[in-house]
Amino acid sequence: MSMLKSFKKKLFGTNEGKSRRIIFTVFFVLYIVLSLYCLYPLFWTFANSLKSVEEYYDSTMALPKKWDISYYSRIFTAFHVGDSTFVEMALNSIWLAFGSQILEILASAMVAYPLARYNFPGKNFIYGIIVFRITIPIIGAGAAGYKLIRGLGMLNNPMLFSLQWFVGFDMSALVMYGYFKGIDKGYSEAAFMDGATRLQTLIHVVLPQAMPCIIALYVSAVMGKWNQYSESMLYLTKYPNLAYGLYLFQDEVLFVEGGTPMFFGAIILSAIVPLTLFAIGQKAMLTNMSVGGLKG
Repeated sequence: MSMLKSFKKKLFGTNEGKSRRIIFTVFFVLYIVLSLYCLYPLFWTFANSLKSVEEYYDSTMALPKKWDISYYSRIFTAFHVGDSTFVEMALNSIWLAFGSQILEILASAMVAYPLARYNFPGKNFIYGIIVFRITIPIIGAGAAGYKLIRGLGMLNNPMLFSLQWFVGFDMSALVMYGYFKGIDKGYSEAAFMDGATRLQTLIHVVLPQAMPCIIALYVSAVMGKWNQYSESMLYLTKYPNLAYGLYLFQDEVLFVEGGTPMFFGAIILSAIVPLTLFAIGQKAMLTNMSVGGLKG
């Protein structure tokens, strides 16, 4: 309601120039159109998941004449990859996406913090490695990487395979480096004067101020990992995630009863977790942590 009042005030206020009101209206309409453009694929998928197979092939653009939710119940039994059901693939997606990014963000923070806050021999060299790693394409290194992982016995071994997530020399480390560098060192100095150790200062002073950055990196990374199927396809074939299951099932929809609407229903169900995560983390990502606590 307050947003609507603000819009009316800006649009019809006597103090606003005519050209400014026109520009504001144009941008408002563009944002509405862009929002509808982004929401349309989700709505189209949901609408087609409620159709029968005959109705879907009769017209993919029409709204369902009768809502049929029976395919959603069949997803949990008929939708599977090998011996893995939809629920098992969802659980694999959860620990692959959420668990891997916890390790990656933690490792990135451990790399970025000393680089940003301390001076030591080799600091610039380590920083150069991070920049080199994220700028040089490694497309041709896929075969060598697979051979290395297979030689180390990490294939279909989540415990060993998780070691590659705990690296820290990635874009997250570079982003956190800049964020840590921008935090006033006076907070750390005050903590040292009160007897805090370096680890306590990191955990209780620096990390809380860096939470907007950490949460933003974590949410975006989890959403990216949730839609990634390459790791399950190459390295963890016994632990298929939802992205890999959808990738394989799209070629089998013609051979499964109710396959196409059920495929769309599986897409809708698989999107619930990343949408919920973004809705929860959105406020934290936009929280302003710039209010200082130092007093002269």
